[in-house]
Amino acid sequence: MKMKSMCLVFALAGALGPASAALAQPLQVQAPPTGFSGELVSYTDDSVTLTDKDGRQVVVAMTPGWSVSRPRSLPATALKPGDFVATANKVVDERTGQSTELRIMEPGYRPEYGTHLMARSGTAMTHGTVGNVRQTAAGVELDVAYPGGARHLILADGMTITGYEPLARGVLKPGTRVSAVVRKGEDGIPRAGRLTLDQNINEKETGHEQ
Repeated sequence: MKMKSMCLVFALAGALGPASAALAQPLQVQAPPTGFSGELVSYTDDSVTLTDKDGRQVVVAMTPGWSVSRPRSLPATALKPGDFVATANKVVDERTGQSTELRIMEPGYRPEYGTHLMARSGTAMTHGTVGNVRQTAAGVELDVAYPGGARHLILADGMTITGYEPLARGVLKPGTRVSAVVRKGEDGIPRAGRLTLDQNINEKETGHEQ
C-alpha cells in the first residue's frame, strides 16, 4: 500500500509539474509589428500605395476586407465589457500591468491576442477582450482576457484613452494622411488589416460629420 501511495504521488507530480511550469513561465519578448504612414496615392482590395515623408512610394499589402478608422480621444470611463483593447503597460507582475496607453479597437478589428514583453525594459503589450471594469482608489481597473490567459490592468485616474471610429473606404482620397501596421500572416507575407486616418483630420475633410 505504501509503495502504491508513493507511485501515485510521483504520478501526480509528473502530471502537474509541466502545467505548473507553464503557468510560471515569464513573459516573452516579441518583435513589434511594422508601421507605415504617409499620403494616400491609391488603393485596391488587396493593397494600398502611400507616399512617405521622404517622397518615396510604398506599397502596403492588405488583408481581405480591410477597414478604415479614425482615432478619437476618450476618458477611461468609456471602457466597457466586450471592448477589444490594445494597451502598453508597465509590468507589475506576471499577471498585472499599469497601462501607459490604451486603445479600444473598432468592431471587427482584432490584430493579435495575448501579452508579450516589448523591447523597452519592464513594458508589456496586451491585446484582448475586456471583462470586468471597475473604479477603485487606484483608478480604473479591468481584466483583459485572451486565449490561454488574462491580464489585470490599472489605469490612473484621469487617463485619456483612444477609441477608433469605423469609416467607409469612400472617405479615402488621394493625399489623405493615413497609417497602417503590418503583421505577418500564416503565409509569411506582412499585411495590414486597416488604414487609420491621421488624428488631426477633421470630420469635414472626410465628409463624415456627426
